[in-house]
Amino acid sequence: MFKKIIILAVLLSSMVSFSQGNDSVNAFKLQREAELSKVLKKGFKPLNDLENLFNPTEAEKLQEMLVDFKKETGIEISIFTIGSGFTTKENFENFTSGLTNFSNSTSDRKMNVNISKEFRRIRIHNSNELIKLISDEEVKAKVDSFFVSSFKEGKYFEGTFFGVKSLMELIQTKLKK
Repeated sequence: MFKKIIILAVLLSSMVSFSQGNDSVNAFKLQREAELSKVLKKGFKPLNDLENLFNPTEAEKLQEMLVDFKKETGIEISIFTIGSGFTTKENFENFTSGLTNFSNSTSDRKMNVNISKEFRRIRIHNSNELIKLISDEEVKAKVDSFFVSSFKEGKYFEGTFFGVKSLMELIQTKLKK
């Protein structure tokens, strides 16, 4: 619990800090902090579509794929979509790193796929156990082949679905060795 409080503080402080004198900017910051607090209180799910990239059918399909993979392998993969309602383009890396550390997972084998359509960014964070299994180069190849190529065409669901599926296949192949 103490760890989660500290990480929540880090997440909130990783949001843009604004000057004290501008009331409308401060109100915006408070609104973002309130939104993040609501999300964190609900707890994370395998799919956390905070940027509303996916329709309900797409979200259900992604959620089902993530849950099935965890049941099959014990490896937890979470997807977060994040826009300016939660962080800035410049702070995306720090923010997503904080999300990874904050997740309520007890699994030593986990991956967070962080996507921002607004910032045109994708960042994948792997646990130490997954780092031993798959290399950054292998992950980057999947990101470039599936996620980025589809995202450039505005196909966020397809890029995410097939990108995550390709990462799952890579993990499964490595587990069999």
